[in-house]
Amino acid sequence: MTLLDDPAIPTVAALLQALEAGDGATLERGARRYLARRPDDLQVTSLLAAGLQLQGRALQAAEVHRALAGRQPQEPAHWNNLGTALREARQLAAAREAYLRARALAPADALLHHNLGLLAMDLGDYAAAREHLLDAHAADPQAPVLRVHAALACHECGDFQRVEQLVAPWQAWTRLDDETLMDLAWLLAQSGGTDAAVELLRGCAARLPQPERAWSRLVLVLERANRLDEARAAVAQLPPAEAIVEADARHDAINARAVMAMRDGRWQQAYDDLKGLLAGSVDPAKQSNLDFAFARVCDRLGHRDEAMAACARAHAAQVGSVAALVPELLAPGAPALPVAGARWTPARLAAARPVAAPAADQSPVFVVGFPRSGTTLLEQMLDAHPALCAMDERPFLQGLAERLERDGHAWPDGLGELDDAACDALRQAYWRGVHGVVRPAPGQRLVDKNPLNLLRLPLIHRLFPASPVVLALRHPCDVLLSCYLQAFRSPAFAVLCSSLEQLARGYAEAMEHWLYHEALLQPRVLAVRYEDLVDDPVGQVARLGAFLELEAPERLLDFQGHARAKGFISTPSYAQVVEGINRKGLDRWRPYQGRFAPVLPLLQPYLARWHYPA
Repeated sequence: MTLLDDPAIPTVAALLQALEAGDGATLERGARRYLARRPDDLQVTSLLAAGLQLQGRALQAAEVHRALAGRQPQEPAHWNNLGTALREARQLAAAREAYLRARALAPADALLHHNLGLLAMDLGDYAAAREHLLDAHAADPQAPVLRVHAALACHECGDFQRVEQLVAPWQAWTRLDDETLMDLAWLLAQSGGTDAAVELLRGCAARLPQPERAWSRLVLVLERANRLDEARAAVAQLPPAEAIVEADARHDAINARAVMAMRDGRWQQAYDDLKGLLAGSVDPAKQSNLDFAFARVCDRLGHRDEAMAACARAHAAQVGSVAALVPELLAPGAPALPVAGARWTPARLAAARPVAAPAADQSPVFVVGFPRSGTTLLEQMLDAHPALCAMDERPFLQGLAERLERDGHAWPDGLGELDDAACDALRQAYWRGVHGVVRPAPGQRLVDKNPLNLLRLPLIHRLFPASPVVLALRHPCDVLLSCYLQAFRSPAFAVLCSSLEQLARGYAEAMEHWLYHEALLQPRVLAVRYEDLVDDPVGQVARLGAFLELEAPERLLDFQGHARAKGFISTPSYAQVVEGINRKGLDRWRPYQGRFAPVLPLLQPYLARWHYPA
C-alpha cells in the first residue's frame, strides 16, 4: 500500500484546504502524520510550520522554517517564512536578519519588501517602512493589501497626499481580509470618511470570532468624530481586559476604554489604565501615542513632573522615528522653521509685475496663527454663519508654494515674476483642490483655516490681495505647552515640538516672519485674542462680523451644535470645540512656570506686543 492509499494520512490537497480554512490544529496533526511516513517532503514541512503559526506557536514554527532554510539556503521563501515567524514571536532583530537574507536572494520580490516594511513599522522606523512598502506597492501596484500598508506608513510620515492616492480606489477592492479592512477603516477615518470606516468596522466585528480589536478601533473612530453615545455603546461590547487572551487586542481594548474615560472626564480611570499599559511591554509603534495621552491625563490631574517626563519620552520616540525624513532639521544650529527665514525684500516687491486679482467677495477668508492658538474655534464659528463655508484644515497654499519652488521660483522674492497667466493658473489649481473637498453655495465665501499659512502671507497677497485675514492669538506660553502635549504627524512639526526651547524658537521665527510681511504688504488683518473671545464673546463676534461685513454676526455663536453635527474635525481641538467657549484653556502654563523661565526671553517681544503678562 502506498502512502496516499492510507486513509489515516491526509493528502496535500487536504492539508492545503485546512490552511485555507485557518484550521491550524488540523493542519498540524495532518502534516505530522504525513511527515511520519515521508519526512523529507519540504512542502508539507512548510505546511507544518504554517499550522503552528496559526495556533500562535510562532517560535516552534520558526524552528521548522530555520531547518528548511538550512536544507535549502538558496530558497528565499524559507528565509522569508522564518522572518515572519520570528516577527510574530517579537524577535525583531532576528526577523530582520532573516528577511535580509531573503531579499539578497530575491531583491525585486514585492512580498519581501512588504514584510520588511511591516517589520520597520513594528520597530517604529516609519521612514524605512514607507520606503519598503512603497517599493512593494511599485512591484505589485494593484494589490490592495500593499496599498493599505503603504498608506499606513505614509500616514505615520505625514505624507497625507500619498495616503489619499493609495486608498482612493478602495471601493473597488474585493476579498480583503478583516485585518486589512480594519487598517483601511482607520485610514479612511483619519481623512474624514467616518461613515465608511464605521460600516467597515461593524462588518469586521460581526464576522470575527474574536472581535475585540474591531470594537476597540470603532470606539476610537466614533470618539474622533464626536459621536460619543455610539462610542460608549461600542465600549460596552468589549469584554473585561483580563478575558482577552491576545496581547495586542487586550492593549487596544484598554486603550479604547482610557480614551473614553478621558472624554468623559474620568481622569483617574484613564490614568490607571494608561499607567498600567506603559508599565508592561509596549509595542514601539504605540509607545509615543501612549506617552502623549498619559502626559495629557497627568496634566489634568496636576501630576506635572509625570506629565513632562511622559512628554519627553514621547517626543524622543517620535523624533527617532522621523529623523531619517528630515535630517536637515536636526542638524546643529538648524533653524526651527526654515521657511520663516525667507523675506520678500521691499525692492523685489516694488519691482513685481502688476497683475489683476479677484475682488474680496471672490476671495477666501484666511484664518492663520501659530498652531494651538484657537484657529479651529474661529473656523467653526465662521462655518456656523450661512454666508461662510469652511473646508477643514487643508494644505493647498503649501502645495502651491512647493510647486513654485519646484518650478525654479525663489521663495518669496520670485512671486513678483509671476504674470497674470501664472497667477491665474495657481488660483485655478487652488480652487480645484478646494472643490475636491467642499463647494461653497452661491453667495458663500470660503474660509481657509490653516495655522501655518501664517508663513504664506506673500502668496496670499500675490493671489488674493483683497482677502481678509484673521490672525488667531493666544498667550504664547499656553500655545507652546499645548503644542508640546500633542502628537503631530508632520515630521517637521514633530521636530519643532520636541522641546519647549525648540518650540519657542519656532514661535519667535514664525511671528517675526509674520510681522515683517504684515508691515510690508499691508493686508486686511483682524487679530483676535483667544482670551478676549473667552472674556467677551459677544463683543468679539461683533468685531468679526464688522470686519467680514456679515449680517447677523451673532450667528457665529451657534457654532457648538454646528461643530457637533459636522462630525469629523481634523485638528487636535476636535473635542474642545464642541464644548463651547470656556475658560479651560486659559493660563494652563502657569503651573509649569519654572520650565518656561529659560524661554521667556525669546517670547518677551510677542508677550509685550499683544499685551500678555509674563
